[in-house]
Amino acid sequence: MTKNYFLVALRTLRRRAGYAGLNILGLAVGLACFFLLGLYVRDELAFDRFHDDVEQVYAVGTAWETDEGTRYSMVHPPPTTALMAMHIPEVAAVVREYSATVPVQVAGDRFDDQQRRYVESGFFNVFDFPHVAGDLATALAAPNQAVLSAQAARRYFGQADPVGKIVTLDVSQGMFGGTSEARDLTVMAVVEVPRTSSITFDLLVSIATRGGALTDLDAWNLSISGGAFARLHPGVTQAQFEEALDRFSTGVYTELSNRDDPVNFEVVPLTDFYFSDFHFAEGLRGDARYLALFGGIALLVLLIAVVNYTNLATAQAADRTREVGVRKAIGAGRGQLARQFLSEALLVSGAAFALAVVLVTAALPGFNALFGTDLSAGVLLGGATLPLMLALALGAGLLAGAYPALVLARQRPMEVLRAGSAPKGGSAGLRKVLVVAQFAVTVALLVGVAGIVQQLRFVQNADLGFDGDQVLHVELDPLAVTPEAAKAAFLQHPAVRQASATGAAPGNYWGMYSTSDLEGQPEDDPSFTMMWVVFADADYADVLGLDLVAGRFLDADIATDATNAVVLNEAAARELGWAEGDAAVPAALGKTMNWVAPESQVVGVVEDFHFGSMHDVIEPAGIRFGDPRPEVTWPDHTGLLLKLDTQDLLATMSELEATWQTLAPDAPFETTFVDEYYEQMYQSEVRLGRILGVFAGLAIFVACLGLVGLAAFTAQRRTKEIGVRKVLGASVASILRLLTRDFVALVVVAFVVAAPLAWWGVQQWLDGFAYRAEVGAGTVLLAGLAALTLALLVTGALAWRAARLDPVRALRYE
Repeated sequence: MTKNYFLVALRTLRRRAGYAGLNILGLAVGLACFFLLGLYVRDELAFDRFHDDVEQVYAVGTAWETDEGTRYSMVHPPPTTALMAMHIPEVAAVVREYSATVPVQVAGDRFDDQQRRYVESGFFNVFDFPHVAGDLATALAAPNQAVLSAQAARRYFGQADPVGKIVTLDVSQGMFGGTSEARDLTVMAVVEVPRTSSITFDLLVSIATRGGALTDLDAWNLSISGGAFARLHPGVTQAQFEEALDRFSTGVYTELSNRDDPVNFEVVPLTDFYFSDFHFAEGLRGDARYLALFGGIALLVLLIAVVNYTNLATAQAADRTREVGVRKAIGAGRGQLARQFLSEALLVSGAAFALAVVLVTAALPGFNALFGTDLSAGVLLGGATLPLMLALALGAGLLAGAYPALVLARQRPMEVLRAGSAPKGGSAGLRKVLVVAQFAVTVALLVGVAGIVQQLRFVQNADLGFDGDQVLHVELDPLAVTPEAAKAAFLQHPAVRQASATGAAPGNYWGMYSTSDLEGQPEDDPSFTMMWVVFADADYADVLGLDLVAGRFLDADIATDATNAVVLNEAAARELGWAEGDAAVPAALGKTMNWVAPESQVVGVVEDFHFGSMHDVIEPAGIRFGDPRPEVTWPDHTGLLLKLDTQDLLATMSELEATWQTLAPDAPFETTFVDEYYEQMYQSEVRLGRILGVFAGLAIFVACLGLVGLAAFTAQRRTKEIGVRKVLGASVASILRLLTRDFVALVVVAFVVAAPLAWWGVQQWLDGFAYRAEVGAGTVLLAGLAALTLALLVTGALAWRAARLDPVRALRYE
């Protein structure tokens, strides 16, 4: 019996090959979109879940409130983890770590931008990275020991056993600096770093390598502060751990750190760390908002495909009522008829599934490039993924075919055979609702794309407050060349107009915060302000074209400028109370502040400029020559800014590289134009716009497939009516209006439904920018007009064909 159902279903589909093809193609595209986005979501949710008993591992950070909102940090002073281990019984193991990218040398070969993490010896008591070689129990117990990732081990040593071999680390590199020296490290072990780990590294280095008494509870000011991770004893809950941390913060921690207020510790389960504010998200990855967005898009595109099937099936129901009547008259029951029509739905969904798998496999390389992932066909075909996808496809087919099957199966045979009437149940009304739903989704996606494009144009054309045109940032290796020597050499090139040694390139500034307190404040009530520190020489303002509001810039010929002079931006002047309204006033000049060094004097104020992203407001910042404190050993100036004036950038860059080779032949020539830094800041927005554009296009494609089927069916049903109208003198234009007006009306309704919600969604996304474009009614109307135009093109083409039909042939139809 089942075989007969499928044979009859196959014959029916072959007889209606055009509509079957539309259904299969639309459902396949919808399924492919759903499968791809579903694989992406599953991959994101899998992060960090490979560790044993991962539910007991937590990241410990801090949070504090500012005028701009809550700030989060994973930076803790050195005694923090030692104190946690001593005073929090709920903690089974705790580890502190911090990371940076560094150059590594192995047997004379140099490897740049290797990710190094300094970690305490208990690292592998907290984390369970798969063991490859060596002894993890003692791997990080002594100075100058390292553990490599398996990927780095293959890169450094090929197929040779790396355990016991030497890698040379430049410890002067990284945000925490250090003395300019190289350090030989012995490889003690190798571990595998899974692709789904948010804790990534090329090499782990014992934190004792950095020196200092790491268990000394008085070592609060060492520069090796870092993040903390704790593994709790079995059975300890997050709530219990948070209560213990509160007691710890208000008790021993506040007392020993000489703080006035307790630290607000924040706890994040490792399973949630990848999506938390403590983890630096790379583009769209590691951001729960986008995960929800892409999951929603996957469902919506699949829904559009399912709607197409339902629409076409209910539209054709009227033509199949006689078939239903005959079947019922010869004894077919309602259940048998429903199974017959569901068999057709299963055949369609099965064929759509096969085509979807082909589409997914073909689209994976482009999908990976678009989303920044590295999913493989093995992920699609391995394990239970493929059976689950097949079950989903068949379920979608059954869902799409359920309503038309029930509608057709409940027809009364005598009624149908006498009149050939259309099925009851309001199928025409349902079709209109479904078409509205389809185009509401497409309009919403188009509005989202338009809003993102408008914001990107805004940030790309905004005035950054400095001249970044042809400003090149050259990264310096302190072991290879001094900033002074490099600056003098590059200034000999005719294309280099100006040069400045600095530690802060606009758009690529990681910098540091430093507290400042004002002169004249009572000692028991100081006014503290957090400010960004920019170390630069006297040519910094000229290279970037910064505008002075008051006073002067740093001057190398004034001896006191080297240790005491400070130039503030307007935001700092306002924050410190030395401004009236929005403008800094000369009253700031001559003021003193304890900032980086005691008795620092304000010699000038520059206009605000964006040294960071437009996601954030311009924050208080100060510029000074360097850090005069004798205990600070890391370099102040780690790069050069070169202002170029050339018509042939390629030739100039080649000549500058040749100059570099004379200065530091063993160091790489690492350069980036400042405007490229700002382009990189908005790569996630650019990528999001492209993703929405692609899936909006696919949603429109699937929706238009449905319109093609409905428009063709409508024209076919009204062929004789069209012939009569033409014989009576109706024009082609009037017939076009007749056949397209219903579809136009439905798209307009869809726009009215979707536009307010889509505009609200765009405004929510724009709230992530401190400086934003105004997405108004014009943008929303343009998106609606685009959807309407596409609907008109699709339905109009079919209506034009029907309207041009010879009326004699139309009257002979049927």
